[in-house]
Amino acid sequence: MAVEKTHLYLNLPVELLREIDALAGPRRRSAFIAAAVEQEIRRRKLAALKSEQLEAQEASERLSVN
Repeated sequence: MAVEKTHLYLNLPVELLREIDALAGPRRRSAFIAAAVEQEIRRRKLAALKSEQLEAQEASERLSVN
């Protein structure tokens, strides 16, 4: 199944673009950036979930102490 795509205009620091090209190659920029963004989204969702779990655990511990 094909993934729907759209064009996006980005302003990136020149040095960052050079690093992307060195790692992925200039013809693979989009795939590299998409993978990096997906990884960051997963990382942030996981961090939010862990934070919620910690808050729930702390609330449970407060209730059990009282």
